[in-house]
Parts: sequence; structure tokens; C-alpha cells
Amino acid sequence: MKRFVLYNILFLMVLTVFSQPKPIKNVIVMIPDGTSTSLLSVARWYQHYLDPSQNNLNIDPYIKGLLGTWSSDAPIGDSAPTTSCYMTGQSSQTGFVSTYPVKTDHDLVPVDATRAYQPLATLLEASRQMLHKATGLVFTCEFPHATPADCAAHSAKRSKYNRIAPQMVYNMVDVVIGGGVSYLTPEYQEFLKNHNYQVFLNDRQGMLNCQKAPFWALFSESSMPYEMESDPKVTPTLPEMTQKALEILSASPEGFFLMVEGSKVDWAAHGNDGKAAVTEFLAFDRACQVAFDFAKKDGQTLVVVMPDHGTGAVTIGNAKSNRGYDKKSLQELMSPIDDYKLPTWTMGEKLKVADTTEWPALIEKYYNVQISDAEIQYLQTAKDYDKSPIPKEQRKQNISMERMLSQILYGRTYFGFTTFGHTMENVFYAMYHPQNDVENGYITNEQMHKYLCRQLNLTDSLPKLTSEIYADHHTVFSGYTTRLDSIAPNQMVLVVKNKKKTLEIPSYTNYVIVNKKKEEFSSVIVYMPENKTFYLPKNLVRYLEEK
Repeated sequence: MKRFVLYNILFLMVLTVFSQPKPIKNVIVMIPDGTSTSLLSVARWYQHYLDPSQNNLNIDPYIKGLLGTWSSDAPIGDSAPTTSCYMTGQSSQTGFVSTYPVKTDHDLVPVDATRAYQPLATLLEASRQMLHKATGLVFTCEFPHATPADCAAHSAKRSKYNRIAPQMVYNMVDVVIGGGVSYLTPEYQEFLKNHNYQVFLNDRQGMLNCQKAPFWALFSESSMPYEMESDPKVTPTLPEMTQKALEILSASPEGFFLMVEGSKVDWAAHGNDGKAAVTEFLAFDRACQVAFDFAKKDGQTLVVVMPDHGTGAVTIGNAKSNRGYDKKSLQELMSPIDDYKLPTWTMGEKLKVADTTEWPALIEKYYNVQISDAEIQYLQTAKDYDKSPIPKEQRKQNISMERMLSQILYGRTYFGFTTFGHTMENVFYAMYHPQNDVENGYITNEQMHKYLCRQLNLTDSLPKLTSEIYADHHTVFSGYTTRLDSIAPNQMVLVVKNKKKTLEIPSYTNYVIVNKKKEEFSSVIVYMPENKTFYLPKNLVRYLEEK
């Protein structure tokens, strides 16, 4: 009897072991920036309109539920604090890039006032430093922009590219593909090449032919072109970029962490450009299929798809559809945008440099729309139209040329928007897990972070990493003589001395100079001008303590 019971216990133990989900080796986070859940319906129907055999989006089989995203002190978040929460687990404030928030009298989450402005370790940083995984970033905006920056940089102001760009370079991400050639200065290029990176600038074929990490591939001076105007022979598509990143990163024996962003879904939605928003999202959806296909074949890869927030709340349904909407055919609802050949942002830039007498011909050429004299006069009131006969002071409260043009064009369609800004809404999330260890239903941004940490076996690890690599310099060098010097525009150096040694620690880099000798390490130095504090590894004090 005892032997029988023992056999049963052993059998159950073995069964339990084998029933446990296998550890995830690779994580792919896919972020369609600013994608309202309503956009999925519009994109699904538009895709079916173009090809009646297509009834579903690639993400449809993997949609699991709704996701709440917000800032630490506001229900409507922007990309910086929302993606920051996915990456760090801490809700933060508008404009804060993976940085601890400042306490307010209306916080939605607990905030420790003593930690204001502290950089927060990200999932990408932890994957590289603690798990020795390869890391990658793919996006269509410029590389210092909020979402990619949230993975590999820290700043209390998302607009300060001169603080963010060097951190993204010195953080030694293995594969970076996206926009922003003008932000990769000769100094940064030299650093990358000296560290065995290949650098491809506006070189699609060079990127496609690349066989190994590490490398950077950037296209366009700032953000990459919108999908509907891009030349695929010159600029890679988001699915191509995703495929290349996976091909290279999958060679890492320890696995990889990859973030892919459909950046300009958000930009198009901010401009209330329905066709650009839909085509950007469908390109992102094709990139998701690349990730799903890889994960299914690999068997050790988690794919999570999640917007950071909603923007614009695009719908099919506006004032034109108040009556008879239930009798409108799909053809009637979608065909008005058939002839829209350019994003309204691009057309707005053309109008701003053209003579007003050329506007009707330009708009008819690219949209097959005849505009009225009243509409021409309306466009001249745009706040960013420098050639306007109306004084700038009288126009400064108006909207931009891009947004005015969208109002004119989409007023002729059934596309509708509620705002030019972000929206307070729950967004969707989708997951593929080889053992189906997924979340379901409604979860929050903080819960999503915890899920990703659990899958990476990093539970409770990021706060510890933050305390080790982003410690306040006043604490680290307590008892030593310290001085802050400005060494270049937007760059500071912390100088620390004892009797025999001098440490020079430049901001936004990954090295310290000890008695004129450079010593590199695996994280970046962050200087926060807001509280005049350097945040750096605790163990840098060893250089002063060593005999």
C-alpha cells in the first residue's frame, strides 16, 4: 500500500513538472502607437473592401482582452509614460521617458516624492544586463522618439533628443532599425563603428544583406515616410524591418528582447487622416504576422501586441451618416478615400510652399477633390502657414494646415474623429504564447508589465536593477568632493576626487574616466537637469576605494 501511494506521489510530481509552461526564451513586444480599438473595425472593413477574401486582421485570433493605460496623475496618457509603464512597471507623467514621476495632489497611483526624476531600469536593459539576451528596436519614427526611447533611455522631457539620442547609442542595443538619420551624429557613428557595429544610413539593400549583429539601420532624416507614400525600393517596410531584426536576433544563444512600433498610426490619427491611419495600422498588422510566424516556428517565443493609448478615436460614422447609415453599402462608405494618394501631413507641406492659385490643382491631383474658394480661404488661416495674408498673432490659436486639410477632405467621407489628441479609453491587447500561458479579460498597464517580467523570469528584478545602476550621485559619492561642470551644450560632467584619484563621469554615456583612463560599463549615465543629479551605478565608487 505504501509503495502504491509512493508511486502515485512520484507520478503526480513528474506530471506537475512536465505540465509547467516551458520558460520563454524570446519576447517580442509589438506597439501600434495611438491605436484606438475602433481603428481595428475600420481597418478590418477597409481591408475587406480592398480584397473581399480578407475577413480578418492577422492579430484577430490572438486578441485576449482590454488594457487600461494611464499616467501617474492623469487618465489620458501620452506615449512617454504609457510605454514607460510597460517597460518599467511604474506609471509616470506626461513627457517622462522611463523616469520616476513627481508627486502631485491628484495622483492615480502611489508616488514616492523622494524618488522624483530617478531613471527606471527597463525590460530591454534588464534583458541585456541580467539575462544576457540580445536586444532590438524597430520603429518608423525617429529613434529618439518617445516609444523607442522608453526602452533604452531616460528623460523627464521626451522632447530633449539631445539627452535621449546619446543614451540610445551608448546603451548598446544590438539591432536598431527605423528613422532618424539626422540624429545619429558623426560622433555617435564613430562610437558605434568602434564597437563593431555596422551602420547603414538610407541603405535598404545594405540592411537586407547584413548577416549579423550588431547594427543600426536608419532611413530618412527624421521619421520614415508614411506607408501610403513610401517607395519600397528605397525604404524598407515595417514587415521587412521586423523580419530582418528577427533573423539577426534569433542567432543569440540566450534569446532576445525585441520591441516593434508602428509609430505613425498615432501621427496620422493626430492629424485626423483616416486613410493614413488605416494603412499604417495594416502595415503594422502585417508585421505582427511576421512575428507570429516566427514564434510558432521557434516554439520559445512570446508575442504581445498592445497599443500605448488611443488617439483620435477614428470611426466610420460622422455627421453625413446621421440618416440612412444603415443602408449605406461598404462601397459607399469606403470608396470616397480611393483617390486619396498622399497623407494630409505631406500635402500640407506642399501647400505651405505653393502659391494659393496652385492649391486647387494640387488637391485635385492627389485627392480627386475640387475645393471651394471658401475652403481655400479657410486653409490660409492655418497657424503654421507662414505666407498667409492674415497676421500670425490672429492665427496662433488655429489648427495646423494638415488638420484643416483633413477636415476638408474627410468632411466628404464617412470617416469621423472625436479629437486631434489622445483619448481616455481601454485599448486591446493580443498574445501568442507557445504553451498558451496568456492573460485574458481586462488588465492594467502595471499588470502587463508584471506579466512580461514573469515570462522573462524577472519578477521583482527591475527595482533591484534600478537601485544598482541608477543611484543618486550624492549618495554614491557621499564623503567625497564632487563638482558638476558643463563640457558642451546639453552635456555635463560629474567630477569626483580623493587624494589620489579623479573620476570624470560624462552625462548620457557608458564610461567613466579614471585618472585620464576610460573605463566602460554596461549601463548609461543619466543626468537630470531638473534636480541637478547624476544617476549612475553604485559600484563606480570602487574606483576611488581601490588602492
